[in-house]
Amino acid sequence: MKILLFTILSIFAIGCCSDDSSDFEENCPYDLAFAGHYIRIPIAISPHKSVYSIGDTISISTVFSDSIYDLGTQQTFEIKNFPFQPTSLLYRFDGGAEHSSGYGPNELHIDEIYNPRSFSSSMFANGYRADTRYTDGEYNFKSELVLKETGRYILLFSDMYQDHNASGNSDLNEEADAITFEGQCDALKYFLCSMIDSGDAHLDDYEEELIYLNEQVYRDNLGSVRGEFEAVGAGGITIEWSGFFGFEVVE
Repeated sequence: MKILLFTILSIFAIGCCSDDSSDFEENCPYDLAFAGHYIRIPIAISPHKSVYSIGDTISISTVFSDSIYDLGTQQTFEIKNFPFQPTSLLYRFDGGAEHSSGYGPNELHIDEIYNPRSFSSSMFANGYRADTRYTDGEYNFKSELVLKETGRYILLFSDMYQDHNASGNSDLNEEADAITFEGQCDALKYFLCSMIDSGDAHLDDYEEELIYLNEQVYRDNLGSVRGEFEAVGAGGITIEWSGFFGFEVVE
């Protein structure tokens, strides 16, 4: 299975690609920050800390209503029955020259109601994909990670929609692309932005690890929306929108 990639297109665009702006403005009357429907997916990490101990349990979840904020149009839209598919990787660093899979030595719990499927990659890290449940106007996915191994970790938490686009398998997004909502601009594509919503992602403390991932794993394809992280370049895998989160586990 293809691993997680997160490609953001036209990241600094502020308008539609069409020069015939009159028709576009009539059908899409928004002051665009990004040229697309950039759907914001909140990620909650609890307890939200920078340092944990062996035996601690971290809850990593995404629970939100179907009134969803769009970073592109800067509007909130009611989007029903969207087939969100969370996917995650976890990198572990123990002071050596290489990384290892973070999910391997720790204990991951995901309820079968989310249909979790694991995958592995020797170059990247073990990971999983799952399905978000949609009931009573709310999207819901929850997982728990019981910490068993010390080290410095970087979490990635995104959505398979982005993976399919980046890997050239956008046809696998047919079901999601068919979802429409009131106020939608037909000319704008979906982009899913998974964002840590419960506090600081601690990435300023993980500059060396980000440099390593950028150079050795992602081949200079990591990037930053606001350009705040000098450890990464201008690549299309946007760390603020790919659920990057740094933490350490100690004895």
